[in-house]
Amino acid sequence: MVLYRADGTLYPLRESATETKLREMAPFSEVEEIIREATQQVEDQLKLEDKGWLNLSQTTGEVVTEAERVLNVKLSRLYYTKDPLGAQSVRLWTDYTFGPGLTWKAKDDQTQKVLTAFWNAPINQPVLSVRGQRKSSDKDLVDGEIFFALFLGAKGQAAIRRIDPLEITEIITDPDDVENVLYYKRLWSDRLSTPHTSIYRSTTNIKGEPTTDLQGQTVSHTDDALVYHLTFRTITQRGNPLLLPALDWIKQYRRFLASRIAIMLALARFAWKTKVAGGQTAVNAIKAITDDKEINAGSQLLENMGSDTQPIKTDSGARNAYQDGRQIKLQVAAAVGIPEQYFGDISIGNLATAKTVELPMMKMFQSYQAVWADTYRDIFQLVLAHNNIPPEKWYVDIDFPAIAPADIAQAAEAIVAILNVIPELAALDDVMQIALITLGIDDPAEVLDQLAKEAKANPEIALTKALKQFREVIKVHGNGH
Repeated sequence: MVLYRADGTLYPLRESATETKLREMAPFSEVEEIIREATQQVEDQLKLEDKGWLNLSQTTGEVVTEAERVLNVKLSRLYYTKDPLGAQSVRLWTDYTFGPGLTWKAKDDQTQKVLTAFWNAPINQPVLSVRGQRKSSDKDLVDGEIFFALFLGAKGQAAIRRIDPLEITEIITDPDDVENVLYYKRLWSDRLSTPHTSIYRSTTNIKGEPTTDLQGQTVSHTDDALVYHLTFRTITQRGNPLLLPALDWIKQYRRFLASRIAIMLALARFAWKTKVAGGQTAVNAIKAITDDKEINAGSQLLENMGSDTQPIKTDSGARNAYQDGRQIKLQVAAAVGIPEQYFGDISIGNLATAKTVELPMMKMFQSYQAVWADTYRDIFQLVLAHNNIPPEKWYVDIDFPAIAPADIAQAAEAIVAILNVIPELAALDDVMQIALITLGIDDPAEVLDQLAKEAKANPEIALTKALKQFREVIKVHGNGH
């Protein structure tokens, strides 16, 4: 048996009895194998019971081998790029989660100043702009994980970049605590194809606590970067792509549709059949009349008793094919957590089902938003600590756009109702930021700064003006809802 080390090298390993049993009972990754097994006799399948159940609690290590993980990432990238179902799945996750981009507001003025410089720095725009936020989400979903490299420079400066997950070959942890990640090993090549090996400290190991890697070598020297690791859908160290459970089914759906197209093209080759009374000479004469000639629509066919022309029946079984294809597509929908009406067939959805079906989907995207909020909050705290901002001033309010459009009118009406009872809340930054996001303001931070300046000059007029404009927008949303 041959296994892969974390650095990509091969080494032989004798397979134990437990591993042999696991390998024999493990499901095949390809749907073709599952289909082939389904055609066997029931008695053959029941023979597996004679071997007994496998105690999974006795197994250790990753569920997916390193070689399989690399293959999964490459397949996920391919299907995301070329397949409509794969692209739509990732697009919907990112669209519902980030929309026009997240917004944030710090309580402390110095904290706001430091983070604004970091957030708006031109060098950080590939990662922190709206375009960068969406790209980070896509990469996390497609690759199953994302590695942020944070470079902390002089005078509080900080730059952030992404590292290709395929370049991270080893996650080095505390030997006694696998959850305590200390270092990341990266094998990469520059634009001149020169290979490099880099060791980065984890964001939880800023001081560089010494340890050893899988080869027993002491890790002491590290490159000048801190790495923040965000995983997706995993119970182990490395993440799994969103499309991983759907890859086999997407493949079969593509093959199914290709087969349907082949049937339709074959049926389209011939539309009429003609029976001719006579020998080959008579057949050739009839054939010469229309062979390689375009017949206009609505033309009249005249023939004698020597021939009989009838249309070919072209029943392609489309109704049954629709149901068959739908069963395959349902597996893709279940794998990515998105109802089937979002994959091109809106005829199967209605308002009644949308309210019940979309609730789990909203919870799923809200959870994904919360994960990203934690991620950005952790990165903010690293930047603030680098700028010597005390921890008690680290609080930052991070908000994402509303997931469902219908929430806009409801949230706006709720805010107005609350402000009518407690108008003092209108002066709070949190309430104003939520209100601006609800109204669809592109840059709430800039608007808040303008409102703050106007409020200092004339507080009563500023509050009255803001509430009046807010109510007008609510009225528009209410009439259009």
